[in-house]
Amino acid sequence: MQTPPPAGHVDVTALARCAALDLSPERLAAVEAILSAWIPAANELSRKMSEAAHQALMPVTVFTQAHEAPEGGE
Repeated sequence: MQTPPPAGHVDVTALARCAALDLSPERLAAVEAILSAWIPAANELSRKMSEAAHQALMPVTVFTQAHEAPEGGE
């Protein structure tokens, strides 16, 4: 039985291989730094938004630019 990686660990090499990305060691390190911060934060947000107090919240998208009808259309 394998020992699970530490919480927050991101295996960027495996992710890059799955995505067929041939990343240099420098780029792998840069991506790992970003994902190591983003993934735990995303998991924490997911945990918070799963709490009963937030169950009724719905995402909202706001479009700030006026809609332009295509030429000859409505």
